Amino acid sequence: MCRTVLFIGPRTYPISVTLSNIIQKNFPEEYAERRSEHENMTYAGIDLMPLFVMDVVLPCQKMALNIFEPRYRLMVRRIMEGNHRMGMVAIDSATGTIADCGCEVEILECEPLPDGRFYLEVEGSRRFRILRSWDEDGYRVAEIEWFQDVSLPEGSQERRDLIERANEASELARAYIRRTRETIRPVGRARHFDLESIPAPQDPEKFSFWLVNLINLRPSDKLELLRLCDTRERISLSL
Repeated sequence: MCRTVLFIGPRTYPISVTLSNIIQKNFPEEYAERRSEHENMTYAGIDLMPLFVMDVVLPCQKMALNIFEPRYRLMVRRIMEGNHRMGMVAIDSATGTIADCGCEVEILECEPLPDGRFYLEVEGSRRFRILRSWDEDGYRVAEIEWFQDVSLPEGSQERRDLIERANEASELARAYIRRTRETIRPVGRARHFDLESIPAPQDPEKFSFWLVNLINLRPSDKLELLRLCDTRERISLSL
């Protein structure tokens, strides 16, 4: 009667414990194979991703979205029945087409509105490259591969130097946030900075993206940072 939207689908149904136990006991090999297939769908190198074509989003970036187009309303309904994740990509100004890479975002909050729109709060997580894409029910879907920064060997001098650089940048960022808080205190509506949310410098790649999100960048510059696989260079560009 209240017409509240319920995000219920086959992938979110509760598991029948009795039936699951019977299957595991009588078909252990088939069960193990299907479970492995299910896990690999999310964590394998290649995956399928529904795309929201709007803007460049970086890992650790949080933003609010107003979903009003029918095609994206359909996409959000399907996403909320699954893993609450989608890919965000922009149009590359250099080519006029969808950019070759994007960022997976997690839907932290989804509020259905009376007129059919959705209010979303999302946060960027992993980066991906688009291998190929196509239209499905009006919105874009892509075959993707995940990528990260070039990894430095644990215990190497390069790794220690990078963490030291990240620690220095962390201290500078904390000092900047404290000064900003003091400056904007009289203002009623201002950007919120949370010192508790700063990633540890021991994870330099994640920290570097948090750091660049403090800067107002043009979409083209954000896209280049998204493509960049050098953590040290990204930190240096932020300072």
